[in-house]
Amino acid sequence: MKKILITGANGLLGYHLSRIFKDEYELIITGIEADSATQGLLGLNYQLLDIRDFSQVINMVESFKPEWIINAAAYTNVDGCEREGALSYAVNVTGPQNLAKAAKAQNAGLIHFSSDYIFDGENGPYSEDDAVNPISAYGRQKLAAEKLILAEMDKHIIIRTNVLFGKGPSEAASFVRWIADSLRQGKTIRIVDDQYNNPTYSNDLALAAKMLLEAELWGIWNYGGADYLNRYEFARLIAKVFEISTGKILAIPTAELQQIAPRPLRGGLRNDKIVQAIPVPQGPLTEILKEMKESGY
Repeated sequence: MKKILITGANGLLGYHLSRIFKDEYELIITGIEADSATQGLLGLNYQLLDIRDFSQVINMVESFKPEWIINAAAYTNVDGCEREGALSYAVNVTGPQNLAKAAKAQNAGLIHFSSDYIFDGENGPYSEDDAVNPISAYGRQKLAAEKLILAEMDKHIIIRTNVLFGKGPSEAASFVRWIADSLRQGKTIRIVDDQYNNPTYSNDLALAAKMLLEAELWGIWNYGGADYLNRYEFARLIAKVFEISTGKILAIPTAELQQIAPRPLRGGLRNDKIVQAIPVPQGPLTEILKEMKESGY
C-alpha cells in the first residue's frame, strides 16, 4: 500500500483529502493543533507537524517515506496576510518550499493547492496560461509558493482553486452554514455582488486531486465549480435550495466592507484543461447544495 503524508488535515480540504484517500493508501495526517477533529471522525494516524520548520518536515518524511505529500496547510485569512506578513509568509511560502525540498529528497510527488488570487480579477475566469498579477499579500504568497515548487522539483501537481465550501470536521468557517443559520435566525446579512467566482465543493476538489495523483499528471491545473456567479447570487441560491426567504440578503459593493486587502472582483478559474484530461466532478451547484441540505445542514 502506497504512503501519503497529508498536511493541514484539520481544515476543510484536509479533512476531505483524508477521507477520500484513507481506504486505498497508508496515511499520516498532520497539523499544528493538539486535538484533531479529522482524526476523531476518521480514526487515522495523526501527528503534529509545523511545515514552517524544515527539520520537522524532513525528519517526518525520512521516517515515514511517503510516495506522495499533499499540502492542504495554508494561512487563508486574506486580510490577516496583510496584518501578519511574516507569519503568513512562513506558512504559505516557506512551508510549501520545505515540503518540496523534502519530497524531492525522498523522490516523492507533491500536490500543492494554490488560488485564483494570483490573478488581479480584471478579466476572469482565468486559464492556467493567463498572466498572473496578484493584488494582495495572500495572492503574492500563493504565487511565490508556486514558483519555488516549480524551481525545486519536477514531480509536482499544483491545483489552483477558489471559494472552497462544503461540510468539514467543524463548522466554524462554513459559508453555507453561516448563510443558512443567519437567515433562519432572522438576521440581515450583507453580501457583495461584485465578486465573481466559481465556488468549489471541497469533496469534489479532493476527488480531482486523487485523479491527478493516480494519473501522475504533473504540472499546474485549475479546478473550480461548474457555476460562475457572484457571492450575492451564491447566497440567494443557498437560501432558495434550503427553502429560506431571501428577503434579508442585502447586496453591497466590496468597497463598502472597507477590507484591508484588495479583492479580485472578476476571479474564478476555467476548467477546460482538466475536464479534457480526466473525468473530474462538475456537478451543478444547485445539486451539490441539495445534497448538503439532505445531509442535515
